[in-house]
Amino acid sequence: MKTQLSLKNIEDALSEISEINYDGDTVLRLQRLGAVAVKDLMTQFAKAGTVDDYQLIALVLRRLTDLQVRDYAMGLTTADNLDLAFNFWHWLLQLAPTGLIAPVAAIFSTVAYESGETDLAQSSLDRSFADQIEYPLAKLLRRVYCAGWPAESFAAMRAELHPKVCASLFG
Repeated sequence: MKTQLSLKNIEDALSEISEINYDGDTVLRLQRLGAVAVKDLMTQFAKAGTVDDYQLIALVLRRLTDLQVRDYAMGLTTADNLDLAFNFWHWLLQLAPTGLIAPVAAIFSTVAYESGETDLAQSSLDRSFADQIEYPLAKLLRRVYCAGWPAESFAAMRAELHPKVCASLFG
């Protein structure tokens, strides 16, 4: 049974989580915690089709604004879990408040594109741009889609990028 989540509770939890201070000495630690949180949230979602841990949801939404965490999150999608990833990112997109929509929408767009849902992929990019007009990943994806790249190219890019991101985050 799906739980009705309170966006107010998510926003309250978000107010307690600061952005990463890139001038500080905790950047890598916070990125690692963000990456682990994404994986934990996806794992919990896989079990129940929803998650009601507002703190975990908020942590993931906040940390997805970090390039390393976002790229790590993109790398969690595989051919074996494409349907799960589609449902997970769609679910999380519904919970993302203004200002934190762009990364989730861009990731969902890649999964939709890879799933053959090109109209949905474009629509999700539109949501990303509506949230942050200059969001770099959305701009890149728009060019990729317009160039007609095959959906399979995302799996190849993930296979190349994800190990590098993991090495950067976890050593």
